[in-house]
Amino acid sequence: MARFELGETLFTTDEIAVRVRDLARQISRDYEGEEILMVGILKGAFVFLADLARCITAPVRFDFISCSSYGSSTKTSGVVRLQKDLDTDIADRHVLVVEDIIDTGLTLSYLLKNLEARGPASLEICSLLNKQVPGKADLEIRYEGFSISDVSIVGYGLDYDESYRNLPYIAALKK
Repeated sequence: MARFELGETLFTTDEIAVRVRDLARQISRDYEGEEILMVGILKGAFVFLADLARCITAPVRFDFISCSSYGSSTKTSGVVRLQKDLDTDIADRHVLVVEDIIDTGLTLSYLLKNLEARGPASLEICSLLNKQVPGKADLEIRYEGFSISDVSIVGYGLDYDESYRNLPYIAALKK
């Protein structure tokens, strides 16, 4: 397995906090008077979801789903596997899917089709990071934190082989 070390810091703790508060204000305005079911995609989105939820003023509930197309690699395998399904019936609910990073969009496209078939009142995406990669799936991201180039990153919930999730900032990985 290739060895990686931390590279440059792409987003500091303070930059992330400011952007999370901005996203929360926008979400709170858009869902004023409505309850939001925030669906976190495990494992990576848990840190972002927790910080975001604490800043949202609309009523929220939570559920989690886990699917993967990575394994222990930094590149998608192209095969999506549902590992944990929702515990909540989402029919007629306002669902906000919270993701850490959208890379190729393959996993999220699969997940959105699956969730849409369950009849939510609305279904939107909030992603902390949107990676700019060629051939990416066409997704409408309602709430986007940061756009990034095609680099491998870790921190703030994002991992490499289950390591680095606990970093309070986001850094590039270098070989």
